Amino acid sequence: MIPCPSAATFCILHLLKTIFTADFLKFFIPLAGALIAWIVNEKRKRASEEYQRKEQRYQELLRTVKGFYIAAHDEQKKSEFVEQLKLCWLYCPDEVIKKAYAFLDAINPASQKTVGEKNLSLGDFVVALRKDLLSRKSTRKTKLTSQDYQHF
Repeated sequence: MIPCPSAATFCILHLLKTIFTADFLKFFIPLAGALIAWIVNEKRKRASEEYQRKEQRYQELLRTVKGFYIAAHDEQKKSEFVEQLKLCWLYCPDEVIKKAYAFLDAINPASQKTVGEKNLSLGDFVVALRKDLLSRKSTRKTKLTSQDYQHF
């Protein structure tokens, strides 16, 4: 025995017929398409802006890292490097920040690192910058904690 449909079922069916008329679909489908296109465009624009910020930050890091070279020892560039590194905490990935701190630890005068180890540390840092830029991924998650932040 088939149950008799209730008045609510008829109302729902009538509403669905009304919603899915040709006139409604002519309006709704372009609206939905425009909304989806706008969301995708905004996401791409945000990713592009983040990439530009990272690229500028990384250029400054590479420009100011020269202050740590023995032949070009420059306290102002060292300070600028540290300032740029602080700004990296805003949107750079964990790997870049960790490699930068490893580089700073390696070049610390109290460090027992050899010149080769210091150069390798700088190379690791530059490779981390390059990998991040080439990946074009946005940083969404972090495992860094307040204990990871270092004052210089």
